[in-house]
Formats: sequence, structure tokens, C-alpha cells
Amino acid sequence: MPITLVTGPANAGKAQVVMDAVRRELAHGEEPLLIVPTRADAEHYLRELAGDGVAMGVRVERFAGLIGEAVKRAGVAEPLLGGAARERVLEAVAARAGAPSTRGYLSALAELFAQLLVRRLTPARLGDALSRLREADGPGAHAHDLGLMFADYEATLERLGRVDEERRAIKALDALRERPALWGRTPVLFYGFDDLTRLQLDAIETFGRVVDAPVTVSLSYEPARVAFAGRAESFHALVPLAREHHQLPARSEHYTPHARAALAHLERSLFEPDAARIDSDGALRLLEGGGERAELELVAGEIAELLRQGLAPGEIAVLVRRAGTSPEMLEEVFSAAGIPFALARRTRFADTAIGGALIGLLRCVPAGGRPPEPAPPRPPAGALQGAPAQTRTGGVEDLLAWLRAPGVLEQPALADRLELAARRAGAADAAAARALWEERNWPLEAIDRLFEAQARGPLALCERAARELYWLFCAPRRGGARVLEADELEDAGALAVGRRALAELRELARGAPELAPAEAGELAHALSRLEVVGGEGAAGDAVAVLDPLALRARRVCALFACGLQEGVFPAPARPHALLSEDERRRVAEVSGLRLGEDADSLAAERYLFYAALSRPQERLFLSWHVADDEGEAMSRSLFVDDVCDLFEPELMSRRARRALGSVDGPAGAAPGASALLGRATRADPRAVQPLSDERLLAWLRERVWSASSLEKWIGCPVGWFVERMLDPEHLDPDPEPLARGALAHAALKDTLEALRRERGTARLTLASLARARELLAIALADNEAEHPLSVAPERRMAVRRRLHVDLERYLRHAAEVDSPLEPSALELGFGFAEGDERGGASDLPALELGGGVRLRGRIDRVDVGERGEAVVYDYKGGRAPAGARWIRDASLQVALYMRAVEDLLHLRVVGGFYQPLTGEDLRARGALDGDAGLELDCVGPDVYEHAEMRELLEQALALARAATAEAGRGELQPRPHTCAFRGGCMYPSICRCER
Repeated sequence: MPITLVTGPANAGKAQVVMDAVRRELAHGEEPLLIVPTRADAEHYLRELAGDGVAMGVRVERFAGLIGEAVKRAGVAEPLLGGAARERVLEAVAARAGAPSTRGYLSALAELFAQLLVRRLTPARLGDALSRLREADGPGAHAHDLGLMFADYEATLERLGRVDEERRAIKALDALRERPALWGRTPVLFYGFDDLTRLQLDAIETFGRVVDAPVTVSLSYEPARVAFAGRAESFHALVPLAREHHQLPARSEHYTPHARAALAHLERSLFEPDAARIDSDGALRLLEGGGERAELELVAGEIAELLRQGLAPGEIAVLVRRAGTSPEMLEEVFSAAGIPFALARRTRFADTAIGGALIGLLRCVPAGGRPPEPAPPRPPAGALQGAPAQTRTGGVEDLLAWLRAPGVLEQPALADRLELAARRAGAADAAAARALWEERNWPLEAIDRLFEAQARGPLALCERAARELYWLFCAPRRGGARVLEADELEDAGALAVGRRALAELRELARGAPELAPAEAGELAHALSRLEVVGGEGAAGDAVAVLDPLALRARRVCALFACGLQEGVFPAPARPHALLSEDERRRVAEVSGLRLGEDADSLAAERYLFYAALSRPQERLFLSWHVADDEGEAMSRSLFVDDVCDLFEPELMSRRARRALGSVDGPAGAAPGASALLGRATRADPRAVQPLSDERLLAWLRERVWSASSLEKWIGCPVGWFVERMLDPEHLDPDPEPLARGALAHAALKDTLEALRRERGTARLTLASLARARELLAIALADNEAEHPLSVAPERRMAVRRRLHVDLERYLRHAAEVDSPLEPSALELGFGFAEGDERGGASDLPALELGGGVRLRGRIDRVDVGERGEAVVYDYKGGRAPAGARWIRDASLQVALYMRAVEDLLHLRVVGGFYQPLTGEDLRARGALDGDAGLELDCVGPDVYEHAEMRELLEQALALARAATAEAGRGELQPRPHTCAFRGGCMYPSICRCER
């Protein structure tokens, strides 16, 4: 039977010719196979045939389905080596050759081997060609001997008794060539392929010329057209094989009447020299965004308007390439605009809920034969005959990934508590985190089951992992026999991909245990390379977001070609990862062996752009952006200029534009688009609204403040609201400076109290210094358990030693000063209620500051003289602020504590100081009443006249009262200059302020 070749430009009616051929074959009692490029195309044409009432008896398949049918009829018995198992084999082959085992290298190796198999080249032929290359160009011509690696790969598959996809296809086609009767007379029809691979051409020749089955091939091609230059090779390969060649003329009736002139002119003239210019008549529109988001918002506004006008979502397609358009950003913008869309995307198995949970669980299993307990990590044994096993020690995040999978815990908050405990305890690995979990909860037996399976061997390990994966999928759906929702389909895809990979690895373990993952860490590494394909077929009620290759066999009413940037469309030529173009050319020169065909990537990109622009019947939109979201300039594709050359200059001048960072509705969009985008213009986007809830305001007016809380409010009310009002629980352990300060306070308190018990006085002198040092060492040891200095054991000793040295320096400094005052009160608390974890109960009430403002706190030390004069000290880990800076820097703590000692202890306060515990200068800084006649160790400018010091205290009280009044009114004002310690906004996402 003849091979019928049907060619013509886009929209020439080739689909009608092929579908008529399908109907003729059905009328003659045959059961034809219609072969199309994608699964979405298969669903589309099956629906079309069903609409004609002729779907019965027709199979619509992709090329892989055709090969599967050929394998079945040819009786190819060798089982297929699956993708996961093939990667393990390639990894072993690369390791034995000393080559890299990275994912990119293994993919390039698989691609090269596939090309060699399709060309029916033997390892000996390749090895001979590469040997000649080395003889001609020297031993460094190629880093690894690909001939030996290819031979090793073939031998490994033969030993396993399996074949890969290419070898299986070749075996099936060769068997049909030898025994054509195995196929019979089943017709095969190809439609929608804009180019054909070598294997596809081989199949066409086998079925049409050798088997003598009716074969119809449709190919978009028109002689002497620049747009079709990239498809000339496939055309000229088919022409000698065809007995009939139908060359169809161009037709324009596929376009709607009002768009016919413009879109037909575009199809007929794109890339042609000296083409005439016509008016686009609204059928074509250009969209220019200042950045990627701005471009997508323009696109979303246009789609929203089309939907408002009544166009069905399924009649709209958006073409994107990942290099030019971020799928995540597109999803965010379209979702905000309320646009229903179906996005074909690849997701890493590890990024799905159940995939990430299984990988995390596997990484928690101890390696080798060690019991599941905390231990130093050990890399797993190499199972690939010399290949270093690529695993990683399980971390806390791996255990949490498993525990947080839906359905694993009835109370997900338990996982949050574990993360908090692990971070604050400095848990370094999954074993330590597991120990923390089991201290408070139940045993994690799933880890033990996997550990036991690992000890039994790779087969048991894969089987156990498959059961755990299935359990993870079922866990959140137990007791509910229901249809999966759309957002659950990703987990269903992950389950299918994971179970298939584990089944392949189980079979590999049966035939070659040394190639299968021997330990759970290796298995996690193998599974982490899997990908889940989702959203491939867009439903009729959703806008299809597709790669340009996915829309070759269908038409739409409106098409948006997005991300038309230079370097994206056209895409740059992809170099060969193994054997560069020069090396392949040299191989052909020295041995006559051609590895691959010479490809003109620009010509291929021209055709793909032409084919995409021929798909819309009514409206075409081309969009690009002039800068990235950081403001760096980007160039639009020259293909856009090729389109503009076909139309009047007004097409470019009338383009819709949207600036980078715009927050209002897109400029140029139709009415209603802004509302659908969910964005509104705001006069002041930085404004933070005041608090308005009356119960909250009443609580703020009645609360008891601390000095540090007041200082935080003055520094930044928004920062106070986040840290003190919302009070999020910190995941990380206390910073080392904070832990160091807490231990220093506790140790000094215990040291001075012990000194008072022994000697009757807590005053430090040179005579008591030696004993004070001994007591300090005891106090540090006694308090460190309650105030751990670091969660990192390797840092703990160094931090402890540094603190010990600093405190000893301070004790010596205090002893040498020989103060006339006696440390009377240590860690004096006031205003704390019973059971208050922050301060414990105190005998002293809160301090009344006036105007209903109350204060609580804990004073580090109060020294009292013989005449009842008192001085307040507050320990500081670093630099101490002088009294002259108290008001300017809002350092109110000592001033407020001075008033507390006066009012609550009824003492005459004559000074207040911040006492540094580190640094070169250990002199206290603050304020001292010069009229008191005391000689204390302080800096000269800190001595004030009595009236000046009282004025300073009154200013501090006034500032505190003003801050509480602001809080009572709920005035949340961002203060980015003073929010952080050294300036800068701590919460820019709330304040919308970067400084």
C-alpha cells in the first residue's frame, strides 16, 4: 500500500484530509490508528471523532502508543527497563568509567545512547570511530571512552535480560520488517507533527514501504518559504517514500471574517522579504510590560475582558516558555485576576506533599546496620561497583517533612512544637530530633520498619517504601470514598510516579541487587530525581497555558504569545553535552561515522513561531517586557519586529504598556479588568492603619508596661506590635548574646549573695576578690543548665570561657574601685503577678507613673550607703549609654528604675548607671547627683547638678507617659530609622518600608 504524504502551509486543511482518510478506512472495515503529538491532542481528536459518530474502531494515540502496539504484535518479549532503573544502570556505567554521575551528565549519556541505538550503531563501531579521533587529535580528544561506556551499558542490559525504550522500538520495527504479516493491514495516520525524528521516519518507512500498510503522513511544509526551511529535511526524507503526495494550497476560511485579512496576511508573509504592509484591523495587539509581572498583568487584563465578552476559557491559549515566563508568577497573577487556567508543568517528586514526606522519611533511616539512635553520620556503602553512593544524612527538616505530610499527625501542631524544641536544643540531625519527639510523644515505628527492611536487602527496602508511599497518599483520605479534587491530582500523580519507580527498582533488585539502592539514603536520592507531570490537558472550561510545541494540532479563538524576549524566542542553540559539534565533525572526517544531523536551530525556531501564530482564528496578542523585575533592561525578540514589518507602524505605536511596579489596573485594559485583577490604587501604600478594636485599646490602656517594652514602642510601634503584642514564638534558640547576658546576671547575683552569706557583706574588695572568683566559677556551673550559652557543642566551651574571663575582669575592676556603697538588693523585682513566667511573683507592687500608667521590672542591683542614699545599676553586655543620651536614644530603663526605688523602697536615689561587663572601659555610664558627695567610678560628664538630674528623670517619665498614651490610642506608626538596633526596618513586609 502507498505512503500518502499530505503537505501544505498552516491552515491548508490537512486535518480535514487526514480525518477523511480515517473515515474511509473505517468505512472499509479497518480499525485505523491516528497518531498525534500530545495527550491533549489525542483527547481533542477523539472528541471530534465522537462528535461525528465514528469514534468506535479508531484509536487515537501518541507515537509511544504506536510503538507499544508494534511491540505487542511483533512479540518482543524482553521486559522494559524503566526510567528509574535505567538511571541506576547509567550511574553504575559512569562510575566504572570514572565519569561524573551528576543528573545532567547521566541525561546527556542517555540521550547519546538513544541516538546511537536508533541509528543501529554498535559499541564496536563507536569505539573504532573514537579511537581514530584520538589517533588524529591526540589522547585528550575526549575525557572518557564513550565506546567502552556504551559497550558496558549494552552488556549490563543483556545481563539483566531487559531492553530500554529505544532498543525495544528497534526490535519491534525490525521484527515487523522480517515478518510483515505480524502487523496486518492496520492503517496508520500521522497528524500534527511539524517535524519527525529519525525513529519516527524509520517507523513510517517500516509500516508503509516494508509492511505495506496504509500510511498517511501530514506535514506542514511549503517550498521556497523561509518559515519552512527548518522542516525541509523531514520533507525531503519523506518524498522518496511516498507514492502519493497531496500539496494543499493555502486557505483562509479558518479565520473569522473580521480577522481574516490580517491573520491570513501574517500566515502568508511572515519572514518573507519585501512583504506588503497592511492594517492589523484589531486582530493583532502588542502588549509591553515594564517587567515580567507587569507583562502578565496586561495579559490577564486582556483575557479578563475576553471572558467578560463571552468567549469561553477553553477557546483561549497562552503560549509561554519557562526561560521567558515564570510559571509561579503566571499562576499568582492569573489566580489574583480570577482567570481559570490549566498549566502544564513538571514538579519534582520531592516537592509534592507525599513525595517530599517519603524522601524525608527515608533520609531519617540510619545507614548500614547501626541501630536507629543518634550517632555521627556515615556515608552509605557504594552499591554501584565503585560509584560513590550519593546520599545525605537525614536532618531535622527531613523528619519534619514526613511528620507534616497531611494525615500523618492528627494534631499538626505537634510537628511545630518539635521544630521549636529541635531548634532551641540545637538538634543536629534527624536522630536527635527523633529522640526529642519520643521524649514527649510516641515511638516513630515507621523509621524502624524501614530500618529492618533495609537490613533484609534492596528488594525488601523498595517494597516497604512503596507501602509507606501508599499509606501517605491514603492517610488524609481514610474513611472517605470520594472523587479527588483538582488540588489533589498532584498527589495522585506523585503516587503513580513513585510506585512505578519503586516497582522498577524492585525488579532491578531481583536481577542485579548490586545496582539497586542498598540503603534508604540511596533510595531517597534516586527518588529525588523523579518528576511529576501535571496539567497536561486543559479542560474546556480553562485557559490552556502551553509550551509552543503543545499547540501544533489544534486551533483556538484567541492566542497570547508571552515572554517574547531575545534569547527566549528564538531560543539559543543547545550544544551537545557529550561530543561537541566540532568533535562530531572530526569523527565524521576521520571515520565516516555521522553522529546526529546538522541542525539549523534558528530555522527551527522560525518555523515554531510561524506555526504558533497560525493557530488563532480571531485574536492574536504578542507580549514582552522591557526589563526584569530588578530593573535591568531586556530586549524583545526580533520575531516581534518581523511581525511588525507586515503591518502599518500604528501597530507598534498603539501597543498597550504597563510600567514596572504598577499597582493599579493595567493601562490600556478594558473596563472591568482592574476589578478582576483585584488591585486598587492607594494614595499611600506605606500607611499602617491604627488599631481600632475597643477591647484591644482598653487592654493597652490598662496593661502593666516594662521599661524594655516602652523603649521598643518608642523605637517603633509596629515593631512593638509584632514582638510584644503578637508575640510570635521563636523557632531559633536564644541568640548567644542574650543567653550570655542571662547567665551573667544569674551568676553575679549568686556570687554576691554567697559572698554576703560568708562575709556579711556583698561589697567587693581586694581582700574578698579571690573568694569571689571561686564563687563565680561555682555560680556559672550551677546556672548554665538553665541558661545554655549555645546549642552548638563546639562553641559552648569557647563562649563559656570568654564569659568567665569577662566576669572575672569585672570583679577585679569592682574590687579595685572599692565603692562606699553596699549592694543591698539583687535582681529586685516589682509589679510581677503570681505565676508570671517573665519575672516570677514579687513582693513589690507596680510603679505608678501617673495618668494610669503602671510599670514593672527587675532591677539588677541597688547599692545603698550609710546615709540611705541609693544608686541603681543595670548590667550591660556591651557599650553603656551616658545620661546625656537617655532621652535622645530612648534609653529609659535606669531612669524608670531610679523612680521605682524612690517610690517603692522609699530611698533617696542619687544615681543610676548602666554597668558594662565587657569591653576595654568598664566604668559605669549614667547620671550621678553631684550634690550627694559620693565618689563613684564613673565618667566625669555623668555627674549632674541636683536640678539637672531631677529634670532628666522628669523627661524620661514624660517620654514614657507619652508612649503609653500613643499605645492607648492605637497609633501604629512605622519608625524605620530606629526600629532595629543599628537602624533599618525589621518588618518591611508589614510597614512597606525598606529603611
